[in-house]
Amino acid sequence: MSALFGFCAWWQGPGLWRDWQISQNPQHLPNGQVLDGECSTRRGLTDCEAHLVYDYNGQAYEADVSLAFVDFSSGDYEVEVVVSRDKPELATISLGLDMLWNRLIVFALLMLLFGGGTIGMIVAGLKAMAANRAVATPGRLTVVPVEVIEQRNGYVSYVDHNKGPKSRRTTRTRLGRGQEPLMAVSSDGRTVGVAVVSEHCNVPVLLDRALERIDLTERERDAVYATLDAQQRAPEVVESKGKGGPNIWRGVLGGLGVLLLMLIGAVGYWLYYVTSGPDAFDSVGMEINNIMPEAINLWGCTQLEARFGDSNAPYGCTASDYMSWKTVQPSKIKS
Repeated sequence: MSALFGFCAWWQGPGLWRDWQISQNPQHLPNGQVLDGECSTRRGLTDCEAHLVYDYNGQAYEADVSLAFVDFSSGDYEVEVVVSRDKPELATISLGLDMLWNRLIVFALLMLLFGGGTIGMIVAGLKAMAANRAVATPGRLTVVPVEVIEQRNGYVSYVDHNKGPKSRRTTRTRLGRGQEPLMAVSSDGRTVGVAVVSEHCNVPVLLDRALERIDLTERERDAVYATLDAQQRAPEVVESKGKGGPNIWRGVLGGLGVLLLMLIGAVGYWLYYVTSGPDAFDSVGMEINNIMPEAINLWGCTQLEARFGDSNAPYGCTASDYMSWKTVQPSKIKS
């Protein structure tokens, strides 16, 4: 996660900062040259690269541009060189400025996903370290039943239901070589794992069959065995054949839930923009409308033209002349 976070920051961060500075005071250079310009699209993510050669105030400049954005449309892009009037050494292509908000949103989502994942893993690791230190402190232990949900490659995942039947707090622990979880039969006939909770920590610690995970004398160990008769001690736990533990899926589902909420918000804003928005050139609305599938984009442009048809078409609704509405029939387009 942290490697992906760093890669995204290195890949798109400098270009976004450059184009943001250019957008504050841009200067279009129709005579600038865009060399080796190429865009490739993979599942909606478009990646563009180009080498720029231009003159500004009698001085020659060269620059390499790389940018990425989300766009489901197909076809070529017509671009030109744009520089900053304040810092002419900063140059980009006009497409980079047209898609600036699109790129910022994509960049923010990636950074949130990978950065949030990194922070979440660090927090979980710190909690686990704190729990390990707490349970290593001598103290009174309370026996609790747990539901073993997975055992694989020495790792065991189990759920503690002691805070209620709907509690799904999952703990994952690693057993030593040759160790197996201690199992028993509960009063309602269910096979459960045997764990203990320390007075210094509320995380249940799963016991092994040989009772080597807690510090006991031989006499204390024999007393525990005497309590668990042959009928209570289940012989083994069948290893799970499932893929991945519940914590991983919970994180994936949580991330998908966040993305779904953002998608619903974007669609809601788009509907407001095309049907009721007061400004056809709203930057966020134009970006969302442009990345919509062609049929939905055309419907949105039709709604916008019905309200703003007397003015030039906004980005995402323009015809080949970049001014007329693409919803207008060719014979009706004004030259």
